[in-house]
Amino acid sequence: MKERFLWAGILMIVLSWLGNYAYFQSKQLDQPIFLDHFYEDILWEGKSFTFYYLTNKREPAEVTHVQIDGVEIVNVLNDGHGFGEWQNSSEDSFVQEYRHHYLKSVTLEFNKEYIQLNQTEPILSFETMEVFFNNQSSIIADVGIVNLYREDMQLHVLDSQVSSSNNQHRSEEALVTREAISIDEISIPFPEKLAGEVAVKVDFEQDRLKELESVRYGGEIPAWFDENLEWEWEAVPGVPIEENELFPVNLNENEWMHLSMYYNPDRTSYFEFGIHIKGKSASGHTFEQIAPIIDHPYLGQQDIDDIIAEKEGGQ
Repeated sequence: MKERFLWAGILMIVLSWLGNYAYFQSKQLDQPIFLDHFYEDILWEGKSFTFYYLTNKREPAEVTHVQIDGVEIVNVLNDGHGFGEWQNSSEDSFVQEYRHHYLKSVTLEFNKEYIQLNQTEPILSFETMEVFFNNQSSIIADVGIVNLYREDMQLHVLDSQVSSSNNQHRSEEALVTREAISIDEISIPFPEKLAGEVAVKVDFEQDRLKELESVRYGGEIPAWFDENLEWEWEAVPGVPIEENELFPVNLNENEWMHLSMYYNPDRTSYFEFGIHIKGKSASGHTFEQIAPIIDHPYLGQQDIDDIIAEKEGGQ
């Protein structure tokens, strides 16, 4: 009788171990998963972007090199270390740790000399890249959308004077004109992908914005500037840029505009692009100037589970 109980106990332990192992295996990624990035910038020498990906905690994959459209036009500056330089060098480095996975990063520097310049805009646009790892595997990774533009696209008619942001996915920027301009449109890039993900208000109220004039000469920033970030979005001064009757707006030299931005805190994509300001200068030249923004999501375990389910379900 005792022997039968002993074997029953051993069987339960084995079944439990097999169940745990099967569950563990079910949570392992077949291959690393890159998250979605919405990136754009001017292509200047040494321009780099950081891309984020999920990999298994057991045998984590490190990026060794990358090809875009079959060509190695980027340098891998770091293979997966992310923000891990503070960690013990003998340990796996990562941006964030989850139950079964690491969120890691790789920074890619674009080799301007290997990128063929042409007359199309943007000069380089891609949504996928072939990524090679230290375990000899490779994947075609969906990374979102990346646009790099010609250096000569911009006519500089606005100077940024002060900007601010917080960890609640809010930011703002105040700009002053170099000359008289007419603004015809303010927009965000990737509108079909980012609908509902970014909200922008613009304020041209000169009586209030003139209080920022002291900043140009080393003075203090008015208290209301940073307080804007704490207000409910509906209470933030300004008009949504989608308001058709807002444009065109005429500004004289040394007049101000104030941009307030709100990013969906529940999204799982990475932002590094700009608010596009388009119009015409007093000298008769058209311009398209970009007010840059950077905002990253905070990803909890449920976010990671959802991302894996979506990405692996679409394979």
